[in-house]
Amino acid sequence: MDDRVLARYPREVVLKDGSKATLMPLREDDVERLYRFFLNDVSEDDLMLLRDNVKDYYVVEGWCKNLDYDRVFPVVAKDERGKILGNATLHHRDYGWSRQVAKIRVLTCMACRGLGLGTAMVKDLLEVAQLMGMEKVMAEVLSSQRAAMDALEKLGFQKVACIPQLARDYKGNYHDLYIYLYTVKPQWDTF
Repeated sequence: MDDRVLARYPREVVLKDGSKATLMPLREDDVERLYRFFLNDVSEDDLMLLRDNVKDYYVVEGWCKNLDYDRVFPVVAKDERGKILGNATLHHRDYGWSRQVAKIRVLTCMACRGLGLGTAMVKDLLEVAQLMGMEKVMAEVLSSQRAAMDALEKLGFQKVACIPQLARDYKGNYHDLYIYLYTVKPQWDTF
C-alpha cells in the first residue's frame, strides 16, 4: 500500500448534525467492534443485500485477521468512543484487464443515515483510488437502494448499466442491479 494512503489517517469528518466521526483503516483488533456494528446497527433489509453472512462471527474475524490493503482497502468510521458507525471498502486487483478499476462498497449504521457519513466515506475512498492510480471506480447498487443511487449520482458517478432481476435477497425478492462508474481524475489534474 502506498505510504501516502496510510499517512492520511486518522481523518475527522463532521456530519450534518454536528457530530464527528473518525475515518481510519480497519485493523485486526476491530473484530468485536465490526461484528457488533453488523449485529446491532445495520437493518435487516441491508443485511439481506450483503454478499457475505456478516452475522457469522468467523466471516468478520476472517476479514480483520487477513487484512491485505493492497487487495481490499477497508475504512471504518468511528465515534469518539470507538464504536463503528460505518464500513467502506475499495477492492482492486494488480493484474489483468481490470487492474485500473476499483470497486467500492459502503454501509453505514441506521442512526447515521442522511447525515453525510456514507458520502464522506465514498469521497475518502475516491481520493485513495486516485492515489493508487486507479482510472475508474465502480459501484453496484440494487434497485431498492434509491438513496444510494442518488448519493452516487451527486458525487459524479454515472449509471452505465442495468441488469434486470439479477439479484435475489434472502426473502426471495428479485432486484435489478445497477452499475455506476466514476472516472478518477489523474493526480496531476488536481493542482
